[in-house]
Amino acid sequence: MRRRLPTFLTVVVNLLAGYAFARLRFRGRNVLFLLTLATMMIPVQAIMVAQFRLVSDLGIYGSYWGVILPGAAAAFGIFLARQFFIGIPDEIIEATKIDGSGQIRIFLQVVLPLSKPLIAVLILLTLMGSWNDFAWPLIALNDNQLFTLPIGLLYLQNQTAPNYNATMALAPISVLPMVALFLSFQRYFVQGFARSGIR
Repeated sequence: MRRRLPTFLTVVVNLLAGYAFARLRFRGRNVLFLLTLATMMIPVQAIMVAQFRLVSDLGIYGSYWGVILPGAAAAFGIFLARQFFIGIPDEIIEATKIDGSGQIRIFLQVVLPLSKPLIAVLILLTLMGSWNDFAWPLIALNDNQLFTLPIGLLYLQNQTAPNYNATMALAPISVLPMVALFLSFQRYFVQGFARSGIR
């Protein structure tokens, strides 16, 4: 549950935003997309104080929502989704429009089935990011019961008598799920990047 909810939320937001930037025509679309891309140039550390204040003002500090919501709209995921959706032939979209389908139906019945490699890439990148994230959960959580695995490893090392045996035992455990996930999604991962135009 701890990993599935942020992954699901981030993938849904990325897919919807990427589709909007790729296929919908609205005023200021390119400017908004460039602003979204510009956020990738801002170091995470530079916005942590502002994020912390926002999370505190919303009353979700110390909960998983405080960790999940700030990263729900990942700029790289939106960029990747947009590039993928631009690569879908216009003829397929136009044929569906001629049949009387609206944008929601086109997205759900045409675009999403063609986007399995993209969805696999977004799931994998989001899971890896949330699994390995250290700094933001350390700031946003204040309960030992809610801490993530990287923070738990830090606490094992920071005790008065560090437990190196437990730390070395937990280190492979923290890596193995992501390695297994990557190996199982590897084919989709390569296809997703290849079809989105990322080289």
